[in-house]
Amino acid sequence: MKRRSIRFRLAVWYSAVLALALVAFGGVSWIAVRHVLFHTADETLRDRVEGVRKFMNEQIGALSVEEIRDEFKEHSVLGPGGDLFQVCDADGVWLYRSAPLENGGVPIRLPRDVPAAGVSEDRTVAGAELRLLARRVEVLGKPYTIQVAVPMHELKEGLSGYAWALIVLIPAVLLIATAGGWWMSRRALQPVNQIIDAARSIGEQSLARRLPVPETQDELQRLSETLNQMLGRIESAFRRITEFTADASHELRTPVALIRTTAELALRKQRTTEEYREALEDVHAESVRTTDLIENLLTLARADAGKATLDRRELDLAQVVREASVQGEKLAGVRNLRFRTEVPDSPVPAIGDPSALRRLLLIVIDNAVKYTPEGEITVRLLSANGNPQVQVSDTGIGIPQGDLARVFERFYRADKSRSRDSGGAGLGLSIAKWIAEVHQGTIEARSEQDRGSTFILTLPGATATP
Repeated sequence: MKRRSIRFRLAVWYSAVLALALVAFGGVSWIAVRHVLFHTADETLRDRVEGVRKFMNEQIGALSVEEIRDEFKEHSVLGPGGDLFQVCDADGVWLYRSAPLENGGVPIRLPRDVPAAGVSEDRTVAGAELRLLARRVEVLGKPYTIQVAVPMHELKEGLSGYAWALIVLIPAVLLIATAGGWWMSRRALQPVNQIIDAARSIGEQSLARRLPVPETQDELQRLSETLNQMLGRIESAFRRITEFTADASHELRTPVALIRTTAELALRKQRTTEEYREALEDVHAESVRTTDLIENLLTLARADAGKATLDRRELDLAQVVREASVQGEKLAGVRNLRFRTEVPDSPVPAIGDPSALRRLLLIVIDNAVKYTPEGEITVRLLSANGNPQVQVSDTGIGIPQGDLARVFERFYRADKSRSRDSGGAGLGLSIAKWIAEVHQGTIEARSEQDRGSTFILTLPGATATP
């Protein structure tokens, strides 16, 4: 089944609804006009009955039957409606009977057979359609039946003309309205076509482009703005992926090149056992760093894909900090740095994954060790606004203010002069930030250049101890 455009469906629905409305309007208006015309005819008949009754009250008492008939004949010529009425008494004696009604054989009811409201009927007399009204009246104490009639051909011709006017005008109005609706829907949906054309022109090389936003203050404007916001998020994600891929390729290329070069040099000529051993140690050390780098890359990739899961449960954060500090003290000892911990003896309840939190703290402690030539490193566990907070401070080289906002970016190194051995690949703090965010916590860096840095981890507290 061929799919139809929105414009086509709008035009069809608009035409269908309008057609139903016009037909309903035509039918109802025709019925209303017919009712009004017939009501007017009935009012005219009642007025004529009343006129004949008044005439009889004034004339019938002093005249004979023949004189009454002559007066009726004169009255029928001068009165409204012409010679279309007849009158009989209670015995069925005709006081007057107009020629058209008499020749047409139109019967009349006796007064005793006529209800008080009268009797209306439609009858064809000598090829002419008439509407008749028979009513009982009292004149000088005697009952009579007065029957009057009015021709209906003009009324029905008017109704027929009105019906034909509706039959002609409704399709014409419908055709014009449909054409106008098609044009209006085309114009109203023109911004959609512009959005479609612009969307088709956006590719991976032109993600910076945006869709046109019509200033219409309606759904189309909100749709364009929403799609542009989505394009912005896609562009940002694509840029991060591109940068991540490029940086990862660069970081992996260096250790692979070192391993290959070391092996090639070792194999270029015959060497002593010590020389081979030294080459193998270099290859092993570099492969260890490469393995760590790959593991970090996989961690971040799983985090970006939403596939990294943590075993979050109630824990004693003080115990996690103590365990991380034990390993941190060993790292500081290698660099002859003092290491202090300020952790309360009582449990500090929190919700999280103990292994992930230990990894976060070791990343921050290791980072402090690498950038502290001399001095000390301090790990504190305290409470901030009811939430547990871990602070890792050092007295190292610090971070320039211009770099402070970017230290958690992937592959970013504030000190570009640091070697790969001491500076790492620039992924640790990115992983630390991800772990903090997964725990609904925050991590921030505060630093003064040449005076040291402080990394602050804040976690939501737990209502009970594990």
